[in-house]
Amino acid sequence: MAAGEEDGTAPEPEPEPEPEQEQEQEPAAEEPRSFKDLGVTDVLCEACDQLGWKVPTKIQIEAIPVALQGRDVIGLAETGSGKTGAFALPILQALLETPQRLFALVLTPTRELAFQISEQFEALGSSIGVQSTVIVGGIDTMSQSLALAKKPHVIIATPGRLVDHLENTKGFNLRALKFLVMDEADRILNMDFETEVDKILKVIPRDRKTFLFSATMTKKVQKLQRAALKNPVKCAVSSKYQTVEKLQQYYIFIPSKFKDSYLVYILNELAGNSFMIFCSTCNNTQRTALLLRNLGFTAIPLHGQMSQNKRLGSLNKFKAKARSILLATDVASRGLDIPHVDVVINFDIPTHSKDYIHRVGRTARAGRSGKSITFVTQYDVELFQRIEHLIGKKLPAFPMQEEEVMMLTERVAEAQRFARMVGAGSLALSSLLQSEFLQVPELWVNLLVALQELREQGEKKRSRNDDDDTEEAIGVRNKVAGGKKKKRKAF
Repeated sequence: MAAGEEDGTAPEPEPEPEPEQEQEQEPAAEEPRSFKDLGVTDVLCEACDQLGWKVPTKIQIEAIPVALQGRDVIGLAETGSGKTGAFALPILQALLETPQRLFALVLTPTRELAFQISEQFEALGSSIGVQSTVIVGGIDTMSQSLALAKKPHVIIATPGRLVDHLENTKGFNLRALKFLVMDEADRILNMDFETEVDKILKVIPRDRKTFLFSATMTKKVQKLQRAALKNPVKCAVSSKYQTVEKLQQYYIFIPSKFKDSYLVYILNELAGNSFMIFCSTCNNTQRTALLLRNLGFTAIPLHGQMSQNKRLGSLNKFKAKARSILLATDVASRGLDIPHVDVVINFDIPTHSKDYIHRVGRTARAGRSGKSITFVTQYDVELFQRIEHLIGKKLPAFPMQEEEVMMLTERVAEAQRFARMVGAGSLALSSLLQSEFLQVPELWVNLLVALQELREQGEKKRSRNDDDDTEEAIGVRNKVAGGKKKKRKAF
């Protein structure tokens, strides 16, 4: 454990690390059994109890006492280890001591993670009246400007949209800011937010406390650490990239053309569990969701081409257990805390090995157990070997009955044709409506009517209590079978 290790950049504080190190290791050695032992005030301890946080996690044990001493912190821990609580509690305690508006800023890489962090701040600070605002893309800027005008205590933001408001929203500034948090810092920098982060660092006070939290440490994060932190304390509960102990990890080696059939087989074998399935592209996410819905699974997509409201809708339905399968791109791989996820399936293997750790970290969170299964085709062997090298273990094969998988191929092929038809139909419509086809109005009106009929026939087969929860262009969920011809509707 590297808790309490000094990571300062200036040469002056070199004599300090040894005594500091001894002091900061003491709390970890005593193994505090409650948040009160860490120095958290009573009112926040009660809030932790109400959230079901009985015992602090390793990163909280390491980081909270140091943060309460007023030090800058670099927190390194595997995903699902309670990093949000490690920075939220010290900020709320400082806010209690010196109440002030626009007190803290939390930067995150994704919109969904921003909303989740906001929920935790409001839950922990509900008894003390803490107000937080989420500033992310995909949402009307005017409503966000009004929220900022009310001067909340905590702002949780993605860097791009925050810079927009700093440059364009009259009267908004962060000159009084006391705390800056960069959560999932490596992902913020990997998503090319470096320019935005630089702009933010220039307009906030230098006299502030800064917390840098991440599951992985990269060269870019080290560079950011030197620029943004003053003589920080490094709190690392794991020195290498690793997954949690209670996660059972498997792989299956399969021919690429049968991936869909193997996916359906696994979903049937593990029926009754809650799944997150990761795909590499938005199109594949949408296609696979359509395919699974056609086969009777309650699947729902989440990807970057969906509107923000649809993305939040998908996430909330999955969190509420109204849907048992969430298909997502890597937009959902970082930080999202959905306790009931039982199985993570890497349908498309991640191209960056570190993304594997974040994906499988969506299950087996906070001491619970979970499973992960990675699909390895003939084209993915090298990527899979890199993942095994990174995590330092050889994964076992998931036990399967090949004959049973092959029995599914015909039904799956039918569902594949359906998914392609619907996807191609919506794509063709958008391209045709922008072409010379518009010069023959009767033709494109007939096309619209035909697509509407297709939609209505599909909806007729849907279960009556199944509401619309996929992307706008997707109305048909089940295979279009024959049936009575409906009266055409003009629209």
